[in-house]
Amino acid sequence: MADEQRPGDLKMRSQHVDKVNVDGQILSADEILARAQQRIQKKQQPVDQQTLKKRLLTPDEIAAIKAKNNQSRQQIIKKKPRLVQNQKSDPFSEKVPTLDTKQKEKDSNQATLVKGSAWLSAGNIVSRILGAIYIVPWMALLGSNSNRANGLFAQGYTIYAIFLAIATFGVPAAISKLVAEFNARHDVYQSRQLMRQSMILGVILGIVFGSAIYLLTPILSMGNANFIPVLHSLAPAVAIFPLMSMLRGIFQGYQLMSISALSQVVEQIARVIYMLVTAVIILRVNPGNWSGVVVQSTFAAFIGAIFSMLVLIWGWFKYRYMLIKPLYPNAQHVKKPTLSLIFNILKESWPFIIIGSAITLFQLVDQYTYFNIMNHFFANTNMQLQTQFALFSANPNKLIMIIVPFSTSIAATALPMLSGSKATLTRENIQDQLKQVIKLFALVMFPSALGMFAIATPLYKMFYPIDVSNQEGIYLLQFSTILAIVFSLFMLLAFVLQALSEVSIVIKAFVLGLLVKIALQVPSIRYFEGMGALIASMIGMAIAIAYMLDYLKEAYGVSLSSVGQELWQLFIGAVAMAITSYAIVFLMSNFLFPMDTKISVTITALISAAIGGIVVGVLYLRMGFGDDLLGNKIRHIPAKLRPKR
Repeated sequence: MADEQRPGDLKMRSQHVDKVNVDGQILSADEILARAQQRIQKKQQPVDQQTLKKRLLTPDEIAAIKAKNNQSRQQIIKKKPRLVQNQKSDPFSEKVPTLDTKQKEKDSNQATLVKGSAWLSAGNIVSRILGAIYIVPWMALLGSNSNRANGLFAQGYTIYAIFLAIATFGVPAAISKLVAEFNARHDVYQSRQLMRQSMILGVILGIVFGSAIYLLTPILSMGNANFIPVLHSLAPAVAIFPLMSMLRGIFQGYQLMSISALSQVVEQIARVIYMLVTAVIILRVNPGNWSGVVVQSTFAAFIGAIFSMLVLIWGWFKYRYMLIKPLYPNAQHVKKPTLSLIFNILKESWPFIIIGSAITLFQLVDQYTYFNIMNHFFANTNMQLQTQFALFSANPNKLIMIIVPFSTSIAATALPMLSGSKATLTRENIQDQLKQVIKLFALVMFPSALGMFAIATPLYKMFYPIDVSNQEGIYLLQFSTILAIVFSLFMLLAFVLQALSEVSIVIKAFVLGLLVKIALQVPSIRYFEGMGALIASMIGMAIAIAYMLDYLKEAYGVSLSSVGQELWQLFIGAVAMAITSYAIVFLMSNFLFPMDTKISVTITALISAAIGGIVVGVLYLRMGFGDDLLGNKIRHIPAKLRPKR
């Protein structure tokens, strides 16, 4: 049968049941499994120690290799020394933290602080000088109505400054702080989200508070008819200023201080040009319309803000590669709701209202109490009170506000740096930066304030009309220069504490100081009139400063005594400069020409200020403070002016 198996075939097949040809060998399933298990066990066995020793280098071998590498490096340095000198870091050294690395980091922070402060200080001082210089032709055009006009202008600007502080809600400084923290954590997504929402918030705040100042004008004017159009003219500036401030805060958070400074300068240039041109036009049509001049002069704030916005927009496009960094696709993003982020911005920013408007709030107390207190104790006409208010508040304030912004420039630069240190928990860096900030503050403020005190006579007459009220105005200006140091130190410490997230300390210090000011206001004005208002402000600010300094000493181990030797040297240098400048003013006014013309007082003020500046500059360089201000650029200073090593 075809289907039947042959006996021979069955015998052969029985010999190869379940066997397979593996590498030329006929193996059964059990034999294949046993061979596989042997291979697995062999792989799992520990590596033979002799073989391991052959593969790993011994400590002696590693030392020999390092010695050989070091010898090769020395040969390269010997043959081509320039190659190593031109390198910013040693390519052969191990990248491990050392004392040199910490010192370089400290020097880098110092350089950033000085550079940023220099830009903001330059922008502030140029804009403030422009804001003060205009007063010379402006008051000359107004003639006999100049003090009244300046008093009305100052009253309007005080209200304007308060509304700006509330309208911006301190957001610019808070944005600077938060952007710095996000950058320290390399959180690009949160930084971009913050910038977008802050600009939206700026537009909303501008519309709300611009409308508010316009609608509340009848209440704020207190029945003064001349005051109503002044406040109305300030409403457009309040509307645009919040968005402009948001952009400045973003630039400062990225340490782009130059753009913020340039926008301030351009703002002042445009404002001053508009003020003077409109003053000439109005007074030619109606020489007695001094209130109309004030209205256009306050509206000039809006014109300046427009030009400032143009500069910021230009800066945005120029540095967009820094401001809008690309998002990495693999990075995880935590998207927060818009309202939540805005709430966080406001929570961070509201203390800056107090910090930014502290001086203005003290002046607001004077504005709303001085007239009533004086009317209660003395019999003065409204014109006399308006003139006296200008002498102790408006006139000296224009000049001291040239130097007060130095402190805010230093603080605005230190703010993101301190916030970054706080975010990364480097207490040592915080202490170093706090000491550096205090020294830099004294380095700038001592000579500025004492220098203005020394040349107060020609300086006051240079800016304001030369008349019988000059002597009283000069005394008030001299006292105000000392007050400027107190104001500036308060602003600096308040910004520093806010950067360190110590909000409650700032609020308590300010409230305490303001309550002291209010309590002393009536008796001070009763016995010292205008000077009394300044005395009350100084005492209140001094108490607030003492409170903040005490906290810094307890919490961070930093106080004025920790840099006491440097502060004393800086003060001595500033006093020597002030004595020199005062002697020059005395000699020129008594032996060259009397100070009864604008030309003579201008020449006297400029010469005495220039010589005093040279004196203090040389003294500070010889004392060794050039390193704090110039850093590595001190090498460009002649060796004779540097301290002996």
